[in-house]
Amino acid sequence: MTAGDVAARVRGMLAQVLGVPADRIGPGFSAESTPEWTSLNHLMLVSQVENEFGVFFSNQEVQGLTSFDRIVSAVAGRAGPGA
Repeated sequence: MTAGDVAARVRGMLAQVLGVPADRIGPGFSAESTPEWTSLNHLMLVSQVENEFGVFFSNQEVQGLTSFDRIVSAVAGRAGPGA
């Protein structure tokens, strides 16, 4: 799986969970700049990412997954081939 594949899938999940257009999501998209990114939506998003990619994040890591870039980087670093 390429970083582009991961980014496209994460973009889709963010759009679905946050209810924002996918074309709004890209580098620089973060919880700080997005009112729809609430604490509840954050937990739903992380759960969906873990299920979709077959990865698991510690509580400390979950707290740091606050942007599109960070999520893509964390998943790309963990997801195995075909994830």
